[in-house]
Amino acid sequence: MYLQQTAQILKANLKIVPTLIDYLEQGEVVLLPTDTVYTLVVNGLRPEAIATLRKIKKFGQDQPLGILTRGNKAEEVAILNASAKRMISHFPYPVTMIVQAHPQLNREITQGFSKIFLSCPDPFIYELVEQIPFPLVSATAKVGGEPIVSFDAAQRYFRDIIPLIVDGGRSRYGRRGTLIDFTVEYPTIMNFGPISVDDLRPLLPEIILPSHLMK
Repeated sequence: MYLQQTAQILKANLKIVPTLIDYLEQGEVVLLPTDTVYTLVVNGLRPEAIATLRKIKKFGQDQPLGILTRGNKAEEVAILNASAKRMISHFPYPVTMIVQAHPQLNREITQGFSKIFLSCPDPFIYELVEQIPFPLVSATAKVGGEPIVSFDAAQRYFRDIIPLIVDGGRSRYGRRGTLIDFTVEYPTIMNFGPISVDDLRPLLPEIILPSHLMK
């Protein structure tokens, strides 16, 4: 573990991957930028790191965490139906998927739930996942319930908590990804983000928009 001082700051690019792996292999929490929001990440093979992530998040109740992933790695952590596989084939894409967790996935990640969140909102995360040799467990960085969407805010609120913050400027979309549930009969939009139902229909013709989200 690194002696905690003010966070090290690195610019977002793939040259920093060895440093990221070094921090994560030592069980540290790292704050990464994405095109949607800033996200806290840990090594999914380190239970103590997952526990630290939950402590930082101050979850009021048990809930599953997310995993940043891509097509060739997703089935290592989740059970995917045909619709879910089709969605992941379009990654990177600013959506968050609710899918069935792989039965062998660490219970520290699932907290006993049968479902997990998968996402990969941008090319930086897509390439990072390819080079990271372990599951990249994630949770949205928030302050007062509001997601962090800029480096300035990330540094202001987390520089004395997180040992490494990656500077990606302001998030492109500035909001969480569109949330889609793939564990029901037809993929169903649960919450809107940057991607609309009209954007999704060419990719998932069977997608459903619940009545409470219709306007």
